[in-house]
Amino acid sequence: MAVECVGYLLEELRNEDAYAQFKKDMEDANIFIGSLIFVQELAEKVTEVVAPLRDSLDAVLVFPSMPEVMRLNKVGSFTMKNLGQSKSVVADFMKKKKQEDGSSFEEGMLKLLRTLPKVLKFLPSDKAADARTFMMSFQYWLGGEC
Repeated sequence: MAVECVGYLLEELRNEDAYAQFKKDMEDANIFIGSLIFVQELAEKVTEVVAPLRDSLDAVLVFPSMPEVMRLNKVGSFTMKNLGQSKSVVADFMKKKKQEDGSSFEEGMLKLLRTLPKVLKFLPSDKAADARTFMMSFQYWLGGEC
């Protein structure tokens, strides 16, 4: 098996040549992993490139970032496509948490990460497995144990 991994520093996407190469690399990609995308201009660039390809990618893993970038998350049938919309269980959980104690988006994500294992048993098995995969990836990314 051969694996090729191409990486970019987010700031590189301000350069037109690097941005064009990013678009080209994404067309050939199977997986997209992103993290800490909090600059609006750069979040828009990432979303503009990744969103049209999202359904053809095997997985999209985006960890603490702006909500529009977090919506790109996809692992099997697990998705965060509705994050921030009224139908989203994740968004409702995070809004409720913010109202209760004024916590930030990042704190809400960490609370979700701790709470999700407790609700997985109520999800259909394929959705639970995909949600667990996302959760374990997120924990690993944050440096915790799976």
